[in-house]
Amino acid sequence: MGRRGGGLAVYVTSHGFGHLNRTVAVLNRIPADVPMTICCHPDLFQHWRERLLRPAELRSHVSDAGAVNPVGDSAATDGPATLKLAASVHAEALARVDQEAEWLRAAGVATVLCDAPPVPLVAARQAGLPAYLLANFTWADIYESHAKALDDDARRLVLALRAAYRQATAVFHAQPALAMSWLPRRIDVGMVVTPGRDLRVELRRTLGLGPNERLVYFYVGRYGQEGMDWERIERWECQGVHFVGFHEASVGPLANLHVLPPERWTGADLAASSDAIVAKAGYGSSCEAMVAGTPMIYPPRTGFAEFRALDRALRTWGGGLPVSRRKFDALRFEGPLKRAFQFQPGPAPFPSDGARRVAEHLTRLCRGLAVA
Repeated sequence: MGRRGGGLAVYVTSHGFGHLNRTVAVLNRIPADVPMTICCHPDLFQHWRERLLRPAELRSHVSDAGAVNPVGDSAATDGPATLKLAASVHAEALARVDQEAEWLRAAGVATVLCDAPPVPLVAARQAGLPAYLLANFTWADIYESHAKALDDDARRLVLALRAAYRQATAVFHAQPALAMSWLPRRIDVGMVVTPGRDLRVELRRTLGLGPNERLVYFYVGRYGQEGMDWERIERWECQGVHFVGFHEASVGPLANLHVLPPERWTGADLAASSDAIVAKAGYGSSCEAMVAGTPMIYPPRTGFAEFRALDRALRTWGGGLPVSRRKFDALRFEGPLKRAFQFQPGPAPFPSDGARRVAEHLTRLCRGLAVA
């Protein structure tokens, strides 16, 4: 492919905020003079405005479906429902691939980045543009185990997704990752993460706390909270332990659970400003914990292949404290939390400058200073 100057088109899945947070770590390092269009579900526009520190156009686009969670359970995956929705969305996206390729040509795009929808990679290949996948897993990896238990149509979907992903010029292989050995030209970039700022002095002042109270970044999601024993959180107040996060308890306000505005605080900042983390082990939360050196208590995630790589990295790092799903849902993590307060984990098991590496590569391509 020849040299060209132009803009960057970025396609980000509508499944959760983890992909958004990872991609924004890259985009905030790309100079403002590189034109940029972010293509995602409109529901995410406000979150991009809160996290993006450089100018970009926001464009409505949906071409993947992610995973479907059972009602009230954000830590598990409903395999049949996931594959049914994914097949429908994939077929609709392929039907529009000619129009997407035409948009890429008309918009003066020089390079495409996907985290992690596959169909835009097909459109980019059709438009003659270099296209890069930023991923630690693909939806084909996630769907494969579910498809084996279903029918031939489900298995054909996995093969179709793999074929689409193989249209990528290269893969920025973000660690911790699945092997994805079936994909050609993988570029290991380490962790792609925005390191948090240690703002614990400001955080304590904001909450009216003294220097001796313990701070715990607490993120269990919005769903499946009804059966949690919230009294266990309150019991920690007499020991000077306060929890900070973005969501109120399902039972209402608690004296030592502090809800912070997401436009002012990020999960990375809370990870770096706390003594421990209690959270689901997603890509963002795991990397933020490791780069901050803050021990993390987390439950298993069923039906999600990515969890194996994250769990292995957290255990290798030494600051990961896994607990059973039953205990996590009941908020019974007294022992692990006490151990977390005593832990001093070592360095992260992967380099943490992946965002810079990816941004520099994409900037050179967009400015016509490199050939894909």
